[in-house]
Amino acid sequence: MSQIISKPRIAVISLFSAVFAAFFSLPANAQNAAPAAQADNGSVWWNELISANPERSRDFYAGVIGWTPKIVAAEDTSRPPAAGENEYTLFMQNGNESAGLAKYDGKEPTDPKPGWLTYIQVSNVDDAVVEALKKGGKVLKAPTDANNIGRLAIVADPDGNPFGLVTPLSKDSTAAGH
Repeated sequence: MSQIISKPRIAVISLFSAVFAAFFSLPANAQNAAPAAQADNGSVWWNELISANPERSRDFYAGVIGWTPKIVAAEDTSRPPAAGENEYTLFMQNGNESAGLAKYDGKEPTDPKPGWLTYIQVSNVDDAVVEALKKGGKVLKAPTDANNIGRLAIVADPDGNPFGLVTPLSKDSTAAGH
């Protein structure tokens, strides 16, 4: 979830925009994050709140946690959204991105319901998805390459708890345009 973040595994992902093209987004200043370290595998990479009422959620977390909401364009988080464009919220703390907020549209039956969605870094998203299926999990969003981010998927454990898997791009592959 970089210039304003302290950990390379943190990036922003906007998951539930109206258009699948906006399925994954990342702030421009985090798109060229430092290389993904093997040691970071298994660690939390980003936390995102899926909310049916983003305005209410922004107000709640600003008051309770002290985060400053920064509303950006879902497809280009380096700028404010244009009129009619999908929004994404970055929760800021002391100038650093702490978490994200995406609007719950509920258009896909596999969309996670409103709540917190955690992304965990793995060495290979595709292998992790296969293992999840073997262990009784389900694929909610199939593995896909997200430009300047890496490979991502959303799965659910055998109890139905959704979470994201991510293999971030290394700095070298990002620079090469992969």
